Amino acid sequence: MSAQQFTVLGVAAGAVGAALLGSHVPLPAGAATAELHLAAHASRATVAPVVADATTASATVPELRKSAQHTRKIEDAIDRFESRIGTTRYEGYCERAVENAFGTQGHYGSARQDWRSQDQHADWRHAPRGAMVFYDTSANAHVALSLGDGRVVSSSAHGRVGVVPIDHFRRPLGWAYAPY
Repeated sequence: MSAQQFTVLGVAAGAVGAALLGSHVPLPAGAATAELHLAAHASRATVAPVVADATTASATVPELRKSAQHTRKIEDAIDRFESRIGTTRYEGYCERAVENAFGTQGHYGSARQDWRSQDQHADWRHAPRGAMVFYDTSANAHVALSLGDGRVVSSSAHGRVGVVPIDHFRRPLGWAYAPY
């Protein structure tokens, strides 16, 4: 039986490592990366050069850093909103609740104003984690924060902040990424 081989692209590993460390590692001109072949039961690894565009790898590092920062911001917002579960403080103030979850306030006067200003996505049942989900429940509309698993954190879950199924509210409008 032949040994399984695993390939790790040096540029991907380097970009991820640099993004996590918050640094930029310039790639040498020419041979920008190498493949590392590891075989099960082998005592040594072999390295083979691969031709790649150095600018591709350096462009990836800021994107990975931006993505990690965006993910942290989303998780912080969800944590803040969930820390308020049970309170009635935000009943009738869904837009404020979502903005406060992201550490801001006063951007929009209502959920409807927020919805109208965003890049809108209709597939509300599949809103990604941290996306704002909008509903046409009143003149001001309603907004909740998606948990990405078919549930939302809302300021009006049975009269208080809580977690409910994404289809709990009537007339969903869609979802949008939070601009904060």
